Amino acid sequence: MNPQRFRFVVSSAEEAVTVLRDRFEGRARVVSVSQVEGTGLARFLQAPKLEVIAEMTESTPPVDSVDEDAGEAGTSSAASPANASTPVAASPEQVSSRETGLARLLRAGGLSTQKIAGLQSQPGWEVLERMPRQRALTRVGMRLRAEFEAIPGRSLGSRVAFIGSPGSGKTTALCKWLASDVFVRDRRSVVLKLDLDRANPGDALAVFCEALGVPFARSIPDVPTLDPNQSLLIDVPGIVPGNGDDVAPLIEALGPVFATSRVIVINAAYDPELIKRAFAFASRASCTHVVFTHLDELTHWGKLWEFILDYQLTPLFLGTGPNIAGDLEENVFEAVLAHTFPDVGLQAAEKVVAQ
Repeated sequence: MNPQRFRFVVSSAEEAVTVLRDRFEGRARVVSVSQVEGTGLARFLQAPKLEVIAEMTESTPPVDSVDEDAGEAGTSSAASPANASTPVAASPEQVSSRETGLARLLRAGGLSTQKIAGLQSQPGWEVLERMPRQRALTRVGMRLRAEFEAIPGRSLGSRVAFIGSPGSGKTTALCKWLASDVFVRDRRSVVLKLDLDRANPGDALAVFCEALGVPFARSIPDVPTLDPNQSLLIDVPGIVPGNGDDVAPLIEALGPVFATSRVIVINAAYDPELIKRAFAFASRASCTHVVFTHLDELTHWGKLWEFILDYQLTPLFLGTGPNIAGDLEENVFEAVLAHTFPDVGLQAAEKVVAQ
């Protein structure tokens, strides 16, 4: 009997792993993975899809569907079975099929394949595998804390630019930080709304500043002289990450204000590939800090570990809701840990467990 082949289209490798695990119990061999570009505007605003072709051997129980495209219309036919003869070595799906109990538990918490593999490569993983699951998760939390504490703790300074793509919640994040400056840190601030090569419209920020009694400027000459205890918060238009040239207008605009920090604001509910694009842009723009927003829309907080720990930007805060004067979590590590492993609790990563 010839091997039974099926295909499906997903948004990311992580989603492919989930499909292979949940629908086919990891018993399918990946034959090929190809990229499917969007059409029209979607090509520029959305990450490419992945078309996965896998096969079940004759010794594997049959599956319900052999030609499933997960609801995607108009996908490429270039990766049909006739053109899908090259195996993919060490694919995330194949890694998933070899995962042990603890690794599967971490994946259920939302951790990415890459992050789990990094934890598995650390000394003592075999010991963790033999521990009771609650104790093992506590140890994993301790390892995550060690990585988190190794992230450079950069100071914001007094001139802070908030940068992000349209829809990231960039201006809302600025408002949250501004409100915290006024009500919590008792710090006086000034807000500058900059234009780049396009307008940065909207009166909501000006109204919010007026309500807080905070000076608001629409151009650099309008910014008052800052006192030693004042900070300048800078709002720029949304920027869609593209190529190396996408930061030139930003750098030129921020030069005259001598920004001490650049905060990349990222919608945490976005597909992981879009988040990676945002971090690539952040690197080109020399960003120093990161803010994650839309956490109230996120199902699996565990996917944030890869981005918080591996990209080495100082986490500033999490936006956990739409309230522009609240819904702000500055204890980033504790918040993400608690939502990833709720049964472990906030103190899990702080608990010292004897070897």
